[in-house]
Amino acid sequence: MPASPPVPPFDSKRDPRPPITVCAEDYDALAALVAHASAAPGQALLAVELERAAVVEGALAANRVRLGSEVDYHDLDRDRMRTIRLALPHEASIDEHRVSVTAPIGAALLGLKPGQRFSWAEAGGRVRSIKVLAVRNDG
Repeated sequence: MPASPPVPPFDSKRDPRPPITVCAEDYDALAALVAHASAAPGQALLAVELERAAVVEGALAANRVRLGSEVDYHDLDRDRMRTIRLALPHEASIDEHRVSVTAPIGAALLGLKPGQRFSWAEAGGRVRSIKVLAVRNDG
């Protein structure tokens, strides 16, 4: 299967990409995942997000989305509220609301905190937008 074309960064003066923060532990795991690229739709978006992320050693603020976070978000395009848990690809499960970080929505949520919005262009050029409402991290 051919690799997905790179997803260009979303560029809009009305809705610029917010700054994101990722803990070093997650960054290392995700960078390794991206290095072994597959054709997952969000793989290119995840690679772009990792390049621009601020990486911190140690614990991440409790309100930042990281691997394992439970996240409430508003899908602004579909006007729907969703709750998911951000997971690695092998842990993803639609039935259990675990979304892979390599899915476009998973890559978009990574590193955000409540109140932040994120927009990205899908492969067909359609722009999607979300807003983080709440983040819960175990432990």
